[in-house]
Amino acid sequence: MYKVCLTNDDGPRSEGMLKLAEVLSEVVELIVVVPDGQRSATGKTLTLKRPIRVTEKHDQNGYQFVTHDGSPADSVILAQAFYDDIDLIISGINSGANVGYQSMLTSGTVGAAFEAAIRGLPAIAVSRQASPSDWFGATGSNGDFVKVCEITKDLVMKVLEKGMPQGIDMINLNFPCTLTNKSEIVVTIPTKVRMHNELEKRIDPNGRPYYWYLGIERDPPPKSDAHEVFVKGNISLSPVILDWIGEKEVKILEEFMKN
Repeated sequence: MYKVCLTNDDGPRSEGMLKLAEVLSEVVELIVVVPDGQRSATGKTLTLKRPIRVTEKHDQNGYQFVTHDGSPADSVILAQAFYDDIDLIISGINSGANVGYQSMLTSGTVGAAFEAAIRGLPAIAVSRQASPSDWFGATGSNGDFVKVCEITKDLVMKVLEKGMPQGIDMINLNFPCTLTNKSEIVVTIPTKVRMHNELEKRIDPNGRPYYWYLGIERDPPPKSDAHEVFVKGNISLSPVILDWIGEKEVKILEEFMKN
């Protein structure tokens, strides 16, 4: 049986992660290794200046469940240290879409998948567009999660059985907040920037200034991952390649430095 590690950046009580774990544990040998709390927007951060402590380790519903006080990317390193022969790393299901390079390079969900890919492990990052109800503690209807988990499971089994597509190190999978009968799986290219960040200056009660990011949504370009998810309500599947600098770029820089 294939051995799969599931992690996330939302912590051990994430509804998306727990429902996906329930589905995957029926078809693979599952290990869950997650931070013990919310670690969103930590990217591929590693814990280097203090010890990492395992805060919980037990069997849960037929699979191993480990929590720790590190980052999502730490989860991958811990999983490889604790368990042999992991076939695939899955990170998610994140509450909030991770579309566009701007989000992908910031996301702890995608950061864990990046860490896995760098270490030579096939990886899939899974995220779901946040609906208005998500901001009040809910994470969507059970019906939506059933569909999301089944589609994710199908992709997981395809990667396990066929291997990652040639030349692709990682897959970034994003769902709209609501799936319909018209929702399709579309292979996409990530947009560069999906949000314009402006800096707002504010004053605290002691008269000292502080600053707050204001994220302003941009209209996503057609056929991009953000357009398919946010505008068309489709499921975005984007390939991620680590070796994105080739001989062409090296020669261009060499010529640049000669002049």
